[in-house]
Amino acid sequence: MIYLYAISNRISGMHHVYCISGLGADFRIFKQLQLHNATLHPIEWTMPDAGETLPQYAARLAAQIKHAQPILLGVSFGGMLATEISRIVPVQQTIIISSCKCRQELPIWMRTAGKLQLHKMVPYWMVTQFSSLNKYIFDTQSKTEDLYIKQMMLKDTHHLFVKRAVNMILTWQGQTPTQNIIHIHGRADKLLLPKKVSANYWLSDAGHFMIWNRATEVSQYINAVFDALAK
Repeated sequence: MIYLYAISNRISGMHHVYCISGLGADFRIFKQLQLHNATLHPIEWTMPDAGETLPQYAARLAAQIKHAQPILLGVSFGGMLATEISRIVPVQQTIIISSCKCRQELPIWMRTAGKLQLHKMVPYWMVTQFSSLNKYIFDTQSKTEDLYIKQMMLKDTHHLFVKRAVNMILTWQGQTPTQNIIHIHGRADKLLLPKKVSANYWLSDAGHFMIWNRATEVSQYINAVFDALAK
């Protein structure tokens, strides 16, 4: 479903930006951004198939792209998907936020869990109920953010989607990222650890939810990329 209020966030301009939200989130995660010269298009989630790999799922989502040479904007899990889509779709630029460009940038515990298949023993219907854990991981800083996490990432996310998405992340074999990627990351990210990733832009003291609670600064970096592309 494309939320009606998302239409008001679309700003007519030269750039067609396809947005991929993080695991458990939707297009609303982008609503705090203030982007110039851009029209935002949400890529909508579909249920992953059992055993589907991250590149295979990315290829299915890529079918939603209707413009030539678009910009991809992905957050967290969405950034990983954007990275894979950029391997098969000619894009003007890929921008990822609070994300990873390849398997080597995943934390060691994630790679180990994927290798040993430990995640298959997790009851995912319970994971979606751990509001305190999600609050810690995403570093929410207001009641509004807590409500978003509770409603979107816990209440409205089907546990089967979470289970299959986590499997895709932990078993991701992506090795070498494409060259045309701009990476924005927070120095205080507790999920995708700063010491493991190589980013183009860093936000001091910013956590995994910085696209929301540090949206002004994130927007400045993205707009700078847009300006450079327009030259």
